[in-house]
Amino acid sequence: MIIKLSHSHWPIEDEAINEHAFDMLERYFLMRYHPRKMVFDTVGAIWGIYFLWMQNWVAALTIVLVMELGGLYFTRNIIPELIAQTTLGKIGLLHTHPYNLALNIIGIIPFFYGLWTHSIEMTLVGLSIIIWGHFYGWSKVHSKLRIL
Repeated sequence: MIIKLSHSHWPIEDEAINEHAFDMLERYFLMRYHPRKMVFDTVGAIWGIYFLWMQNWVAALTIVLVMELGGLYFTRNIIPELIAQTTLGKIGLLHTHPYNLALNIIGIIPFFYGLWTHSIEMTLVGLSIIIWGHFYGWSKVHSKLRIL
């Protein structure tokens, strides 16, 4: 743990990022939480949800894949060590916690099923599971957010 002073002279805590080798999953989430990629993901999610609601899975899959590839293209040259030092990068890394990742993947199933069948309850169940996943991993954002 390294203590640095920011420009406003408030002490901030920062992990020694240079000592950490990022695996593929961590690199992916660091790319996902770059603002450019977040714009692509948001547009893809909006249209993907619309097309799933209209029961057009081909259009939903197409728009999500196009937006995913576009976002990856525009973030292909990021430096993971630099992004990991930002708040967005740290929030991206919390998604690599095993419980967070597992609950997000599990929650996608009832969420998509609820959209497809127009079941608001099932959609809410899926979203609830996804949101519960975010209970885990906050120590990657800041050590003081660690849950005992």
